[in-house]
Amino acid sequence: MPVIRQDLSTREWTIFSVERAKRPKDFIQRQGQVNDVEYMPDCPFCRGNEHMTPAGTYSIGKGKKWEVRVIPNKFPALIPSPSRGYKVNRHIDGPYLSIDGIGSHEVIIESPRHNYNLANRDYGHIEKVLHAYRQRFVELSRNENYQLIIIFKNHGPRAGTSLEHPHSQLIATPFVPSYVRNKLYEAQRYFDDFGRCVYCNMLDHESRARDRVVAENEEFIAFAPYASMVPYHLIILPKRHQSCFIQAESSQMSLLAHILGQVLGRLYDKLNNPDYNYVLDSSPADKAGEKHYHWHLEILPRLSTRAGFEIGSGMHINSILPEDCAKFLSGNG
Repeated sequence: MPVIRQDLSTREWTIFSVERAKRPKDFIQRQGQVNDVEYMPDCPFCRGNEHMTPAGTYSIGKGKKWEVRVIPNKFPALIPSPSRGYKVNRHIDGPYLSIDGIGSHEVIIESPRHNYNLANRDYGHIEKVLHAYRQRFVELSRNENYQLIIIFKNHGPRAGTSLEHPHSQLIATPFVPSYVRNKLYEAQRYFDDFGRCVYCNMLDHESRARDRVVAENEEFIAFAPYASMVPYHLIILPKRHQSCFIQAESSQMSLLAHILGQVLGRLYDKLNNPDYNYVLDSSPADKAGEKHYHWHLEILPRLSTRAGFEIGSGMHINSILPEDCAKFLSGNG
């Protein structure tokens, strides 16, 4: 019989259709030929082609010896303020509201090597990528026009990547969208009802139950959420209560790099390098220190397609239970 589970942090529902269930190995992608070339002469993100991109805003490593490089997106979704001290304007047009398209859209080039993959478990280099995330998050949080900062990675064509060279992106927006506000609201509601962070409660339960845990270290835990939205949906939570990524300490990046590399490596090995999105989900910087929210990193493989029911209802249909996903990724299934 199918089972319908509710996400404790958002109150959204996922239908787990047992009758449509696939074996874990049935989700393994059949990949085409993987590009194994370190340098592509026409790739703007490869070392030596820096002239093809806007000037960098941050780098780890100097000059042509950079290891991680951050640049403005050449085709940005939002553009920076036209002048210092500029205030974002709201515009009323009859019953409608619009806002100036002010923000920041940056690309984090994860490596000078065209064929680099975070799943290769080069933990030292992954740590450098995470330090770049943290530095840009902290820097952009100082801009009072920016209300929310989202860091994300699209890996593979089904996940929406437009350039093969490994990269992540950062977008800072002048407002907090309703989807994020709902997550913040539900976390606040839970805290008001129970006096504790909902993510801390999930963390404690998953640590004890072990049914859905995929990896763990002193600072972080990775598990398949109870109401996973898609097959192999994973969440990485810091064990310390921190509402905003701005609170993450530089010393934590090493262990975050280890667990992220470990989890992506298992997805790569077990599912043959699947397409995926990951998102660093954080409260706005001005809410740092709140007791009810808890920053985290969510990984959503693109192994299934949303169809009419999901779009029409806002619900998800998942054909594999998170317990089975965790067993398979942990080598126990």
